[in-house]
Amino acid sequence: MSSVRRCLPLLLVSILSSVPAAAASYFYAVGSNNHLYEVSDSGVQRDVRDLSGLVSSGLINGAAFDAGSSQFYFSVPGTGGANGSLWYWNQATNATPVSLGLLPTATPDNGAYWDGAYWYVQQGTNTLHRVALNYTSGTPTGLGSASTATLVHSPALSGGDLYFGDIAIKTLTGTTATLYGATANGNQFFSVGLSSGEISGNLMASLLGTVGSGAIDKMQLSFDSTGTTLYGHSYSSTGQPSGQWFTINTDNGTLSAPLFTTLTAGTSNGFQDMGGASSSPTPSAGVPDRGPWLALLSVTLVSLVLARRRR
Repeated sequence: MSSVRRCLPLLLVSILSSVPAAAASYFYAVGSNNHLYEVSDSGVQRDVRDLSGLVSSGLINGAAFDAGSSQFYFSVPGTGGANGSLWYWNQATNATPVSLGLLPTATPDNGAYWDGAYWYVQQGTNTLHRVALNYTSGTPTGLGSASTATLVHSPALSGGDLYFGDIAIKTLTGTTATLYGATANGNQFFSVGLSSGEISGNLMASLLGTVGSGAIDKMQLSFDSTGTTLYGHSYSSTGQPSGQWFTINTDNGTLSAPLFTTLTAGTSNGFQDMGGASSSPTPSAGVPDRGPWLALLSVTLVSLVLARRRR
């Protein structure tokens, strides 16, 4: 019996170390104070970086994230409504952000990454922009060709429905994806089919439902780190707390019960825009991997129990 007790911790080490760590998601967003935030899928919030030094006036917006390369993109507004500039930050190394050049328009209020390009819908219009990214050895170095297409909605959008909200893109295959969009007041939750390469002409948008219409203003969108579950985060709300997080049914826009709440520091509102999610935190977060630490904790507890029994 004593030999069995001695072997039990080793057996537990083998079993627990073979169990994969739970898939985590760390979402990245910009606040109305021009700071970059990280929020875990359990609601733990970190102020990762102060970006206010990049802005002469206005708010950073148009956040997007390439999860495969840990590359976060955001738009800095130009002075006096001039064209916005697109910037890049390496989430895996927490390096200093780098400017990639000017966008074709003023800073957008939405953004997403897919197919080696930065995507956004121009404010007040139905124009979808695709701006290709140039790379050197996998690192973004500048902006390439820009192309546009007109989103065709039925019924046609007008007023506040021509502003966002946010967009998020889900990859389907190597060459196809679905863009999901939520307008500023939540009246329109829609999808658009995308194919790789430059865009042109008309793209048909399918109205799926509403996203908190009448209660939630500017729902921010992001898929989790696996690219499967769509999350929503309310910038502000009427009749309920601002900054709430939900999961969203991509078939009809139905929201889950609130998951948790986060606010931009020093304000009563949620984040300005969400970009996407990584499966690991930024290096400065210091969050250990769940798997090894869970195994170590379990083995330590078992060893203490067995030691107590021997007494």
